[in-house]
Amino acid sequence: MQFKVTSSRYRPDKRRLEFTASGNRNGCVFTVVTEVTCLKEPKTPENVHLVALARLTELFRQRSASGR
Repeated sequence: MQFKVTSSRYRPDKRRLEFTASGNRNGCVFTVVTEVTCLKEPKTPENVHLVALARLTELFRQRSASGR
């Protein structure tokens, strides 16, 4: 899976990181908009990328309605 975080915003009042990521997985192009609870603010782009990677991995492990 290859992806790039195109935008992100940390909301300290809710301790949530909202992000948008676009990329390619198994030949399919995807765009994901989601949020993640973080114990502390991810201050560097590398930390945001790692949080996004963990969330995308979790999302893509879920079974889809088509069973794939």
